Amino acid sequence: MATDELLPPACAFAVSVLAEYEQDPEAVPEEAVEAARQHMASCPRCKEASAASATKRKKKKVRRASPSESSAPAEGDEAAVAASALASAEPFQAPPPPAQPPAAPAFPSPLPGSESQEQTIRISPPSAGDGLIDCQQCRQLLPEYAEAMDSGQNVALLYPEVQAHLLVCDTGCLVLLDLFRQEAKANRKYRRRPVRDPFRVMWWEISGFFRGGLVPIAPRALAFGTLILVLLLTSLTAFLAIRWDDARYYHPPNTHLLPTPDGIGLSDGLKIFDACNAAGYQDKRQAAQAMREGNSKKAEALLSAAVSISDTTGCNSAEAAIYREDLRVRLSGHPYGIIVVSFDSGPGVADPQGGTDRHILYAAYTQELVGAYISQEQYNSAQMKIPGAPLLYLVLANTTGEEEGALQIANTVATLNAKGNFQDFGLQVSGRPPILAVLGLAPSRLTEVVLPVLCRAGVPLIAPTASGLFIIDLLTQTSLYRHCSPGFAFIRFSADDSAQSRAGADYAYNELGARNVAIFYDPSNPSSSSSAHYFSQYFTAHRHARIVAQETAVASGLLDANGRPQASRDDLLAGLKDALQAQPRPDLIFAPLLSNDVMTLAEAIAQLPRDQQPILLIGGEFVQPTAIQKLVPWVRQNQLALPRIYVTVSSAARPPSGDSPWPKQFYAAFCTLFASPGSFCSGAAALDQGALLFGDGVEMVALSLSQNQQPGQQPQSNQGEGESQAQASPSFPTPAQLVQRISNQSFNGVSGPIALRFWDNVLVTSTRAAPAILELQQDGSIQIAQ
Repeated sequence: MATDELLPPACAFAVSVLAEYEQDPEAVPEEAVEAARQHMASCPRCKEASAASATKRKKKKVRRASPSESSAPAEGDEAAVAASALASAEPFQAPPPPAQPPAAPAFPSPLPGSESQEQTIRISPPSAGDGLIDCQQCRQLLPEYAEAMDSGQNVALLYPEVQAHLLVCDTGCLVLLDLFRQEAKANRKYRRRPVRDPFRVMWWEISGFFRGGLVPIAPRALAFGTLILVLLLTSLTAFLAIRWDDARYYHPPNTHLLPTPDGIGLSDGLKIFDACNAAGYQDKRQAAQAMREGNSKKAEALLSAAVSISDTTGCNSAEAAIYREDLRVRLSGHPYGIIVVSFDSGPGVADPQGGTDRHILYAAYTQELVGAYISQEQYNSAQMKIPGAPLLYLVLANTTGEEEGALQIANTVATLNAKGNFQDFGLQVSGRPPILAVLGLAPSRLTEVVLPVLCRAGVPLIAPTASGLFIIDLLTQTSLYRHCSPGFAFIRFSADDSAQSRAGADYAYNELGARNVAIFYDPSNPSSSSSAHYFSQYFTAHRHARIVAQETAVASGLLDANGRPQASRDDLLAGLKDALQAQPRPDLIFAPLLSNDVMTLAEAIAQLPRDQQPILLIGGEFVQPTAIQKLVPWVRQNQLALPRIYVTVSSAARPPSGDSPWPKQFYAAFCTLFASPGSFCSGAAALDQGALLFGDGVEMVALSLSQNQQPGQQPQSNQGEGESQAQASPSFPTPAQLVQRISNQSFNGVSGPIALRFWDNVLVTSTRAAPAILELQQDGSIQIAQ
């Protein structure tokens, strides 16, 4: 067969399978090898090609085989036949369709009548003019040739001169080739294969300069690896350039990182609960250290500095003001009674090494401390002019808004009331001054937890911000509260959820013209459920008024950035979508929910067209009106329409009226000490309702203490810092006497008119409590609508 003749596809497949099987037996399926062997044994052309190849390689006289002898080659020679065919064949290409019958094989055929005659095939030796190489040159290229064959490369195309020399060589080049192939096969696993992973290509591109050597890389992997590397370098360069530009030209405002405030517990100056203002926080910490060292003068100066700091971000210095007033009480030599003022400072742990953004630690309920301090300071300033007159001493109790914190505070108060070991709980109180009352421990879910503890301790609880109506039902229907220790009472002079819901329902029907209402409430919160129930009851009592949808928003398991619970935003938005699809469409939504949930609803409503926005009426004991004001700048920034928003609250800041001096004194002190610079110290949102209710709570205890003084009596003080031991202690009213005096009071408070009554042996409520309806204006102010 001529060397330039192409093999048919079947022959080429059989030759390639057997050649690959010779190189790596495990890489070729046994079925393919068997098929190739059968083809080689049955194909005449393959037989003749193998015979011709053997004749050329051995270069000796070849006896012409008879048909009976050339029927099939021996099995042991199959590998040799495949190798010879591979060496003599050029790379396989699909031949074009033959236009004429294929030519006969190029082997000499026997002459007629001379079948047994032998024919000698003579091949002339190569000459220099033929362009062939000699054996010495061939043996220098044989290692590369053998490695290329073992790698499966096209050696006829890569080494044509070696291929031509091996076909005519009659010396030891073929034997040497077999040795080199065996060596290449043995070293195959150590041969470096092309890199096909783009990320490895990136690594080789970066580290190749230092590692040296050439690495075979697949073209596609090289392209993708280079592209990824260029994108990464471009992104990193852009990021560094932007950061450099920001650092050079833009200077963000300083973020104050402070140690986290102290957590649950009691404090009269040694613990710090409010970390809202950075400078004030550091002053309070230093003042606490000065008090531990007994340096009262330095402590008072630091607390005064903390009080005088002006802040326009919503922080106030009420905590520092209370600690300074307590220090003056201890130094005055007057006897004093204790009111435990409970509030929620937000999440925090006693970790002096920790740090966080101060706005996360903003004490949302510190305005309650503003009202408590103003009442304490007004009473003590008048009493210090009277020798030996009893004073008020406020001990702050931080619950962090959790039921565990409220229960811990209640148990601590019960222990102090029984044993009087104040210093064991980190307080600076000396002697055994009486605990007059506990103020706060709200909202209602916390109040429900602490009531049994205070009932057994005989300590009255003043909880004006616990407006849940179920608290009254709990006290009147549970037998435990028929056997409380003398002195226990639940005192609430604010409007409860029922009164607020009724005011909201009447206002929605009569003033806002609402006829179809959707209600959102939290079934896991008794106060939210009761507010929704009473609103539905009072609203549907009007003619043609109906509740078209009721949606639930459970605030459990999810916390906002300040650690406050909130409902799922997706659930709220899905509920709002369902409510707006109700028939008829609701023209008002009543939502006694948490502030975060209310803001979610308000933002979603603001994105609707103005003519499709329902009115949002917020109720319950949860929402602070000042938090709703943050919606106005958000609406302006996003160029949306501000929805109509109303809030029902227990009380609101009103201008002082009547001849009572207490409201005038309260607002004068607030405008002097706590009003933010450049803002008005009046208006419905100047103070939260908690500040008004806590101010009146301390005031009613102060009025009860004033009734205990008798003309000509020489009181005796408790022994403490700077106290005179020559005076006698005045007789403070017992807890039962204090509750009786409080229940008989009637005065104009800053939260509204107060007229108290004592009923069912444990309840003190007001008969003149009137809720207020607030409206959010387009300019961000909050006005009293009713």
